[in-house]
Amino acid sequence: MTAQTWLVLLGAYLLGSIPTAYIMARIVVGVDVRQLGDGNVGAKNTFESVGKLAGLVVAVVDVGKGALAVAAARYFSETEMVTLLAGVCAVLGHDFSVFLRLKGGQGMATTVGVFGTLFPQETAVGLVALAIVLAVTHNWDLSCGIGLGLLVIVMWITGQSTLRVLYTMTLLPIIGGKKLLQVWRGRRTAA
Repeated sequence: MTAQTWLVLLGAYLLGSIPTAYIMARIVVGVDVRQLGDGNVGAKNTFESVGKLAGLVVAVVDVGKGALAVAAARYFSETEMVTLLAGVCAVLGHDFSVFLRLKGGQGMATTVGVFGTLFPQETAVGLVALAIVLAVTHNWDLSCGIGLGLLVIVMWITGQSTLRVLYTMTLLPIIGGKKLLQVWRGRRTAA
């Protein structure tokens, strides 16, 4: 890999690491978002604990982080593999922010930004499914699982390359893994 490639990947990680929810909660209510709600440094916790407008801003910025990381890799004429890795770096940056001592959110919004830039039509189908399931069940985690699972199926059906389908299948478990890690930490802290 070239020096430029390393800079693109480092830049994607640092971009993803910007703790939008932490900054927004400090500005709006003067509190560390990790001390509110479920302690997650993401849009959903900000929406529920700080306010709807603050949560919406965090969601938009976090989606933008993922989208910008992928767009920057493309701009610098990197290969598809490096572009895909830039997306992973942005999500990992969000989940393990260097600015928050390797703590962060679950990466849902940043992942949506990555997928939306790489596969806009398929991502739109997944988001519509997510919205429908959420409206019916009011269960965020179930809705995300179904919407993003459908994204993988739609990508396979529409003939996306094996690399892209596997990439999606590989990136999605980061969200679930991060959620499990947060639940485990919460139980350890409570004990």
